[in-house]
Amino acid sequence: MNRKKILPTPPSNKQAMPDLPVTLSTHLDELRKRIFPVIFSWFFFTAVSFYFAKNLIWILKWPASGQIDTLAVFSPTAAILAYIKIACAAGVACSLPIFLYEAWMFIAPALDPRHAKNGLLFIVAGTLLFFSGAAFNFFLLIPASIRFLMSLGKGDLQFLISLESYISFVLGLVLAGGLVFEMPVLAFILAKFGILTAEKAMRGWRVAVIIILIAAAVLTPTPDVVNMLLMSLPMFVLYFICVGVVAFVENGKLKLRASLK
Repeated sequence: MNRKKILPTPPSNKQAMPDLPVTLSTHLDELRKRIFPVIFSWFFFTAVSFYFAKNLIWILKWPASGQIDTLAVFSPTAAILAYIKIACAAGVACSLPIFLYEAWMFIAPALDPRHAKNGLLFIVAGTLLFFSGAAFNFFLLIPASIRFLMSLGKGDLQFLISLESYISFVLGLVLAGGLVFEMPVLAFILAKFGILTAEKAMRGWRVAVIIILIAAAVLTPTPDVVNMLLMSLPMFVLYFICVGVVAFVENGKLKLRASLK
């Protein structure tokens, strides 16, 4: 009597569906794995920066040279709060390369393996752009803003600037400048995933102009046109750099497709 071999039935589509939650869980685990070094490095650099906070205050006072001689302290905790703000901001700046590295390692598996060589470019460019934006605001925009603001009531008013308000003012503009200058990095990521194209960027230049002017008006602490233009001009330049970055990414994709044919 011949016995027929019973072959296992292939899994149905319904049985294959549970793979999706596993993939999502893997992504979440990977995200947690990447976030931990960033948080640890931020705490480490913040603690180190807190030790040098007094020296950093001396540096942050440079944009107000000749305009503000003394910063007032109105409560016993004002000085320590200012030190903490400075340390936290310095921690963000110092841990930025680590953040960019972990961000690249998180998105790299979704890209073509041939694009892995762009990781170093992504980290170096992102770091240089951030510090370029921070330096632009620190050396150009903040001194011009302080001169304008201090000239409004000169002769009639006696300015008494608190340490906490001045530090918040300077750090806010420095960090804002660094973030604004990261526009090419964001454009690079969006182009890699095909979300942004050079054609879309060029076609939407009118909308970009309006957004840049609104952003410059919000980020600039003074209502005068000169400082607003001072903030908006580099943003216009960055916009066209973004278009060039997107075109560069698209050109690389076309060359890659041609080599695979």
